[in-house]
Amino acid sequence: MARSFTIALAMAALSYPAGAFALDLPGPLVTTEWLARNQDSVRVLDVRNDPTSFKEGGHIIGSVRVDYKNLRGVMPEAGVPVDGMSVSPEAFQDVMRKAGVSVDQPIVLTHRSRGPDDVGLATYLYWQLKRYGHDNVAILDGGTTKWIAESREVWGDDDEVQPGNFVVRPERTQLVTGTPAVEQTLQSKNLTLLDARLFEFFVGIEKRPNILKFGHIPGAASFPFNANLNPDLTFRNKDQLAAAMISVGFNPNQPVITYCNTGHVASISWFVIHELLGYKSASLYDGSMLAWTKHGHDAQSTIPR
Repeated sequence: MARSFTIALAMAALSYPAGAFALDLPGPLVTTEWLARNQDSVRVLDVRNDPTSFKEGGHIIGSVRVDYKNLRGVMPEAGVPVDGMSVSPEAFQDVMRKAGVSVDQPIVLTHRSRGPDDVGLATYLYWQLKRYGHDNVAILDGGTTKWIAESREVWGDDDEVQPGNFVVRPERTQLVTGTPAVEQTLQSKNLTLLDARLFEFFVGIEKRPNILKFGHIPGAASFPFNANLNPDLTFRNKDQLAAAMISVGFNPNQPVITYCNTGHVASISWFVIHELLGYKSASLYDGSMLAWTKHGHDAQSTIPR
C-alpha cells in the first residue's frame, strides 16, 4: 500500500504544473495587514483543537478549520507504535484536500492564539506541509486573536468548502528525525539536541502522564518554546532569537534536532531555526520524549527521586 501510494503521488505531482497560483508569499510569516490586503488570494487554514471555538469565538472570513487531531495519530516509530505522530501521507493528503487546498496554492495558517501552545498547532502543520513538498505557506503572526483585536472582520459559521487537488510530494526526509538517529547523536559532539519543553519538564520536576521517565534526553540543551514568542504571541525578532539560542549552546554550524514531549511545541523551535533563522540543517524529532521513553531509553533528571 505504502509503495503504491508513493508511486502514485510522484506521478500525480508531475501532472500538476507548478506556479498555477500567481501569488508568492513574502516569507514564513505574514502580518495581519498583509493578510487583509491579500485575503482573497490565499487559502487561510485555522488549526484548532476545539471545533466549537471556531464558531463561538469567530474566525477570519473565508478561513477553513483544520482539526488538529486529524493531523496526528498512532504511527509506527522504529517498530514501536507511538501516539501523536504525524499521520500517513495518504491521510495528510486527504485532510488537506477536504480543507480545500490545491497544488501550490498559497496557504496562510492561523491559530486561536489563547496561549503559546496554540502557536504550535500552526507550526506543526507548517512543518508537515514543508515535509511533503508544499512551500507556498506562511503563518499569520499573532494568529486570529491579533486579527480580532484589530477589529478586523470575523465570521461565526462554517462555510461550505470545495475539495482541493492537493498532492503529497515525495517526503523531505531531512526535516524529520526518528529515534535511531537520535540514538546516534548521543555518540556525536557535532550536533545540538534542543529540548523545547518548559524548564520544569526538562529538569524532571514534572512530566506528562504518557511520558515514562522524568527529565530530558542526555546531552540536550533547554530552550523552552515560549521563549520564542512575545507576550502577544507574535514571534520575537530574529536577532533576539539567534542570540538567545546561541547562549544555551546552539551552534549554527552544526545540525540541530528539536524535541518536546510529542513533537507539538518542538515544531515552534524547528520553525524558528529552520524558517526564521534560515538554518536548514534543523529537523524535528516527531516522536520526541514519548517515543524515546517507549523505546526504553534513559532520561537525565537533576531532581533526586
